[in-house]
Amino acid sequence: MKKFKLLSLVVLAGFSVSSVYAEDAKNAPEDKLSPVGYWVQFDEDKDVGNGKVQGIVQTYFAKDNKYGDKGTLEMKIVVPVMKIVNNKIVPAPVHCDICGKGDVNGFKYNYTDASNNLMQGLVFAGNLQPQENTNSSDKSLEFDKGGVINPNDGKTYNSKAQVQDGGETLFARAYKGSGWYAVGKNAHWKRITESQYEQAKQKCGLNEGTGVYPYTDKDGKVINQKLFEECYNYDFGVKKPV
Repeated sequence: MKKFKLLSLVVLAGFSVSSVYAEDAKNAPEDKLSPVGYWVQFDEDKDVGNGKVQGIVQTYFAKDNKYGDKGTLEMKIVVPVMKIVNNKIVPAPVHCDICGKGDVNGFKYNYTDASNNLMQGLVFAGNLQPQENTNSSDKSLEFDKGGVINPNDGKTYNSKAQVQDGGETLFARAYKGSGWYAVGKNAHWKRITESQYEQAKQKCGLNEGTGVYPYTDKDGKVINQKLFEECYNYDFGVKKPV
């Protein structure tokens, strides 16, 4: 009987420890410099939205050739929050009606049908390829020679990204041209855990049943200003880039 009780305690203890490790594994990447994960996108422009949360982006390696070459880095919006229109903070659109269809550096997309152009889940960058000898002790390899579409205006650019700051930041650049002649815009997304993403999505994400955000009506009009403000001011406990 004592042996049975001892065995039961060992099993329960093992289960508890395993549960803790499983939760930790879910909340943090195995490699701190891995580009795979979830990132908060802040408004870094000097406008009314400066420092506010624009949304959450997920980065991952492509499992097929739908948007680019299999194994290349892709990015998608998993929680859209806001954008700036006429110097005002407004909710992100539900659909990317201006995205259209195109191919930028092997990043292929077709968002001409409303059934597949929801902003939440929109793959907006892809075919980013690792560049040899571009990493260091606190930076990953650069992923470059891909394409990106800006869902706010439909414009397309070349795309590159690199994990920096020991894994805390994903440096993302959209640019035109090459070498010293390239001009573009930089962003510095901050890493969050999968659990943080899930909590933010539950509070601020698109309701897949109704097809609207929890703070808007079906026409996109804000009906819960307090919740909308809580979403674009959401505290992820990370250092803002601005």
